[in-house]
Amino acid sequence: MAAAEQAQRERQAAAAADAVRQALACEDCGRGQAVGLCEACDHRRQTEALIGEAGLLAAAGSADLSDAGSIAACVAGARTAIGDSTAAAWQEFLEITDVAALEADPQAAADAYAFTAFQAAQQAAGEYRADALAVLSRTEEAEAEARRAFRTEQGRPWFRHNPTGADAVAAATKAAGTARERVAEYLLAARLEQLHERSAARPERPASWTERLPGLAARPLDDDAGGAVTE
Repeated sequence: MAAAEQAQRERQAAAAADAVRQALACEDCGRGQAVGLCEACDHRRQTEALIGEAGLLAAAGSADLSDAGSIAACVAGARTAIGDSTAAAWQEFLEITDVAALEADPQAAADAYAFTAFQAAQQAAGEYRADALAVLSRTEEAEAEARRAFRTEQGRPWFRHNPTGADAVAAATKAAGTARERVAEYLLAARLEQLHERSAARPERPASWTERLPGLAARPLDDDAGGAVTE
């Protein structure tokens, strides 16, 4: 009996907690009954994270990692390209939907646009990863490992009698491709780690004079400071 009552109290407490959670406003836009984060804002957060990921993947695939300008150009290019893709996808969406209904429901329009941007960013991140891996699979490191894997496979006991036969070459080619992909994945992970470390080590941008002047102007001038500017 006591166990049943305890279970009932736990269910009631869980239901109450869930009701409170369901009633939470979105912490980004303030929309009510959003479970703390509405769908549109959740997609916006994910989209921004994906854009950041895409920028790093673009840089990992083609930037000179010792050149901050080269990295910045790749990151900016990815962001611009995703923005263009989002605009094109949104235009396509508007051509097949009831625009009047969207105009009558701004929240639905915001949700739809946020989801469109999320999809564009998600697709772009995947494409930038594939492009980076394709580039890195053609590096000397990847080619050297592929050649080693090819020779190793040809030298297997069951191929030694005919290392240049169709079966041996097919198996060796598959092993070389796997090795090349493995090296490309390793290089990509290493370059992404380098980019993350570079970003983490970058000092905060100092406040501009426009940002600092109001605070400086509010500070009283003491005698020393006043005397420092007199002649």
